[in-house]
Amino acid sequence: MPTSISGNVRLVYGNHIHSETYSTSASTYSNTNPFNEYASGGARALVAGGAIDVGTLVVSGSDAQHEGLLIIKNTNTVGSLSVSVDAGTAYDISIPAGLVNLISVGPDHPVHVKCPTADNDGLGVASVTSAGVITFDGSAGAVGTAIMEGKTNVNSNTNKYLVKISTQGTGTVYELDGVTKKNLTSDYGASSTVDLKYFTGYRYTLTEA
Repeated sequence: MPTSISGNVRLVYGNHIHSETYSTSASTYSNTNPFNEYASGGARALVAGGAIDVGTLVVSGSDAQHEGLLIIKNTNTVGSLSVSVDAGTAYDISIPAGLVNLISVGPDHPVHVKCPTADNDGLGVASVTSAGVITFDGSAGAVGTAIMEGKTNVNSNTNKYLVKISTQGTGTVYELDGVTKKNLTSDYGASSTVDLKYFTGYRYTLTEA
């Protein structure tokens, strides 16, 4: 019995609305196609990039099991997600924070994802506030979401925190839950330096057909 595939895509762009509905089915089972699998999950993409976890799916070469659909959401509130459908050779798809993309993928290359923002080690701090706001030296600190770790002159506080930099050079520091704002005024100051390791969260489903 074939596996049914259907969905709805609706785009609202200002006053323009574009809606599409689609429906099809995967190939019937045979000795060369005995199943229709899918992989689903979520993770954090790092600057180095890497293939998404596809479980037991064979995603490239002559034994590839899929030439199907990838639905993927950028779960960050700040910072984009880069997607490559040619094994990381080029990242031609950029998904802004909070948005979703539905991509038809082929069997030739596994899908790769990465965070497009380079890490920053030894970044100088200009100021912090009790409300969790942090300003970096000389408007440094690229827009994105990162794990921040104190490096020098941080009153021995080398704990890791999550920082969301929504404007170049200025961000908000949170506990690692990404919700609770962190007051660092007793540890950080104008002579402090930190390391930033950027990431982009994502959630996805990849079909076999």
